[in-house]
Amino acid sequence: MKPKTLKQPAQPITALAIQTAATRELTPGVEKMIWEMSPRMYKAHLFGVTSPEQAYAIMIKGFDCGFSITASFDFVQVIQGKPSVNPRGALALLLSNPLCDEISIKKITTDKNVFLGYECFMKRKNNGHSFTGRFTLEDATRAGLVKPDSGWMKYPENMCLWRAVGFAADVVFPDVTAGMTTLMKAPEMYGVSLTEAGDVIDATPVVVPSLDPLNELLTQYSADAIMFANDGKIPQTPEEIEMVKAKLESAS
Repeated sequence: MKPKTLKQPAQPITALAIQTAATRELTPGVEKMIWEMSPRMYKAHLFGVTSPEQAYAIMIKGFDCGFSITASFDFVQVIQGKPSVNPRGALALLLSNPLCDEISIKKITTDKNVFLGYECFMKRKNNGHSFTGRFTLEDATRAGLVKPDSGWMKYPENMCLWRAVGFAADVVFPDVTAGMTTLMKAPEMYGVSLTEAGDVIDATPVVVPSLDPLNELLTQYSADAIMFANDGKIPQTPEEIEMVKAKLESAS
């Protein structure tokens, strides 16, 4: 069913008040600071993380995307063991990016104000490239997404909204999103639903095992030395930790 009229004019969305950056360099000093903050963030019991390592992963992911350290806990969530930017956070990054010229959203309704879906228009500044993403309840039904007790039954308008935003972002800003729109376009892939604000609900926290060998290594060597011995990266696996330990011991 095609809409007869668009009841609402396009209205630009205002940017969220968070600190973002188009590009950032993760220096050894910044990484060390985040690593040292992780136990404190975990012990604060304010952010819902299950270990210092999970706090570290969320802050690193958030920093890479351009969020401030504390804002990372609002916009990055661990789903099925993977730190993912939620739709609200992804939209905040788009709005804050200097390449973004315009983002506007329309609710699609019939002439009797029956909800049909959403359209999202996006435009770049540097080349004027633009696209309108569109997703309706008819699209969701055809794709077999509308099921009992699903997010499509609980939040139909919200789910259509983020689908439209995600499709537009993938076409106009693929260099900015870098895979961040998955939760916008297909949250059911993760077995989660989205609130009207674009936050993930019904996500099961994943316990990240503590890397005790790495903590022991940090008591003997600096974070800079450990990263240097592992090609600029913090070792994550027991094999990497043992390799770094052997390198450092042989060099001392």
